[in-house]
Amino acid sequence: MTNVYDFLKYQPDIYRQFACKDLLFAYYDCPQSQHRDDIFSHHSYLSFVVSGSKRIYRQGKSWTFAKGSLEFVKKGGFIQEVYLDEGFRALTCYIPDTYLQQLIRSFRQFYRGKPITNQPTEPIIELAVNETTTGFVQTLLNYFEQEIEPTGEVLEERFRELLFTLLINPDNYALVTYLNSLTDRPRISLYEVLEANYMYHLSLNEYAQIANRSLASFKREFRSLFNTTPAQWLIQKRLDYALILLRTTEKSIGDIVFDSGFENGSHFSRVFKDKFGLSPQHYRKQRIGPTERTLTA
Repeated sequence: MTNVYDFLKYQPDIYRQFACKDLLFAYYDCPQSQHRDDIFSHHSYLSFVVSGSKRIYRQGKSWTFAKGSLEFVKKGGFIQEVYLDEGFRALTCYIPDTYLQQLIRSFRQFYRGKPITNQPTEPIIELAVNETTTGFVQTLLNYFEQEIEPTGEVLEERFRELLFTLLINPDNYALVTYLNSLTDRPRISLYEVLEANYMYHLSLNEYAQIANRSLASFKREFRSLFNTTPAQWLIQKRLDYALILLRTTEKSIGDIVFDSGFENGSHFSRVFKDKFGLSPQHYRKQRIGPTERTLTA
């Protein structure tokens, strides 16, 4: 899968960007050359849509990013659809967990009431904006459009102001909840990372990146948590998910392969038949007959 953060960061001559401490601001036209693709980021990010639209699929749900919208996207994998004849331009800021945690700790003195934590939030949080928020976004856009490179101190201050205006907006309760939970945990849960991303064809190193762990630490903790290997666990989870899609949707086998994270169709067919004794196509044809009752008994 393509790490969109690395893709942008390491091509500064093509994609306009500013870097400040651990923050990366990018103003770019989406380079995606096919309608549908799977990508990931090991940093969460804020995305403001300047023009065009796209659709993001994560964990069985979908979100539309349209002109003028602002979203907070949690790190991890997702499927992205763009309209190639329309184009898509965005201002995006990638933010490491450690930076967010430090920032929230410094902001909490301004919060009213007890911080809300440990409540589930969606992987993509659609944010409410007002004139103040829009003003800060426009300031950042002006830096790019006028080719004025701000100092790191100015850039960070503008970002802090933008985030603060979002946090004090009562309509952005979900963002406050998530950032408080992130800040109060010493490290992200490996179980949560895997449950949210098993359906994407990520390498073990990429899973470790998302979980903020070294590859060795990831493997060691995985074995302790699941008492099996990552490869075995991922195949089982992907098979379970593919089985649900075969039973409950009319998606093509090719789409199910893509959506459930298998490397290719032949690999999927082989492990599916090894597990259930039927090819995916044969299983689907008989899913309402006695074969399904035998498989699910």
